[in-house]
Amino acid sequence: MASPREAFLSKTSRRSQWLARVLVALTLVGAACSSLPYKHAFVGSRVADARPRATVIPRREAPSVVVDLAPELMFMKRDRSGPVQMMGPKFWDEVEQQGLQQVLASNKGIVQVLNLLPGVLASQTLARLQGLSEHEWTQENNKGTILDQAIDSLTSVLRGPGKTAEYSYATHNGHAIKGAAGVIESLVGDAVLNLKAARYQKSNRIAKHGDTGSSIAGMFTRTPDGQHIPVGTKLRRKFAFIWYLTRDWKETYGGCLVDHGSGDARTIVPQFNSAVIFEVPRDHEVTEMVEGSPSRYTVFGWFYEVVPASEVLMPRDHELAEVAEGSKSRYTVFGWFYETTPAS
Repeated sequence: MASPREAFLSKTSRRSQWLARVLVALTLVGAACSSLPYKHAFVGSRVADARPRATVIPRREAPSVVVDLAPELMFMKRDRSGPVQMMGPKFWDEVEQQGLQQVLASNKGIVQVLNLLPGVLASQTLARLQGLSEHEWTQENNKGTILDQAIDSLTSVLRGPGKTAEYSYATHNGHAIKGAAGVIESLVGDAVLNLKAARYQKSNRIAKHGDTGSSIAGMFTRTPDGQHIPVGTKLRRKFAFIWYLTRDWKETYGGCLVDHGSGDARTIVPQFNSAVIFEVPRDHEVTEMVEGSPSRYTVFGWFYEVVPASEVLMPRDHELAEVAEGSKSRYTVFGWFYETTPAS
């Protein structure tokens, strides 16, 4: 029988051998892994300021999409035919450094942003929209009366394609989107933002159009940075914005954005908490919703810029002379051409 001292030495020797084997194994694994390229993943952090931030951490597993290895870019691209994809944190950093106009100009006028805002904000916004009663939604379409349809047809012929659109969906412009709107408006501090929520259901769609449109500043129109816009100032759309809030969407449901701005049609399937932002005008459409598909929720709108005074058509004062007694009757056909503002 071994003495206590011999038993202790034997046990210590076995532990030393086990530890040596572990160290050798770890060394071999480390050497093998050092040859693998690093990709990047984003981990969101909760901070006090409104702009989402993230910490970059290394990861070795293969990403589900191709990631440019240049660390200064971190653009994500699913394929060469679609718009450039960017992760939310990188997008916000680029906007802060360059401005949204330059970010879009550098990417052919359109970007798709994945994980635009913190997931909890996206989930809360979706839950609020799903919880709205029917009377809190406004049904919108360009059908109207027979006269309305005739005017729309005439306007389309006179102004050309891409200006007007056939559309149908429901909108909400109230409490359910206020929290997110406060963050989204910071994308362009000196532009006027007009946001709404949209709900697409069976047969809802938007025909091909270019989003060209204008508006007039009201009494309380201000930019996000606090600049007051004088009443009556003409504004025009500069950037279009669509934030998708429906989970697990399929192309077969319909409700997909089709981008015609680069020549060939390119279909963009909605992804939860993703956004598509593009310069206006840019031709696009939304495919018709299929019967039986779930409701599709988005927050959409436009950033408006002030139209320079040199480009504004000023009202022209005029009058009609009184018709003299005994003269013949005078017949005319008169009217006005109105600008249309199709939705997206």
